[in-house]
Amino acid sequence: MTGHRMLPVIRKTRVLLVLVLVGLASCNQSLVYEENREIPGKNWHKDSLVVFAAAIEDTSNVLNFGFSFEHNNDYPYSNLWLFIDVKGPEGHQQTDTMEFFLAEPDGRWLGKGNDDSRTVNWLYKRGVKMRQPGTYSFVVRQGMRRDRLDGVQSLSMWVEKINPETK
Repeated sequence: MTGHRMLPVIRKTRVLLVLVLVGLASCNQSLVYEENREIPGKNWHKDSLVVFAAAIEDTSNVLNFGFSFEHNNDYPYSNLWLFIDVKGPEGHQQTDTMEFFLAEPDGRWLGKGNDDSRTVNWLYKRGVKMRQPGTYSFVVRQGMRRDRLDGVQSLSMWVEKINPETK
């Protein structure tokens, strides 16, 4: 190709690159909070707490709260029970008991990953409007009736802003 024929290709490539970058940047604009906690030794003791502190400043937003759980093949169950203590900036506390599924009934792991590691995302609370701005504390304990859960790599929490019409 000659130099003058390459210019349109280069321009199209640049435009495409800019569009991709703008698209990627806009994907996370709805993310209000995200934090990952690695589990030491890849085993989660029943007395070990995983703590998240989400600063929510704009109370006009409608929010989804969720968790991401990363595990390997040493994890012995197809589900995970969690005790979640939520404390708001005004001191009000609430405790939830949640069961999350990690595998299909036939034993195939849910989520994304490979043979060594899987990550499963769960929606914890949908379409929530916070009453008061401030820091909300989420304290998470495993509730599997076992002192130690092997194969647990990390637990993440995320909060995303949603369009109220799509909740």
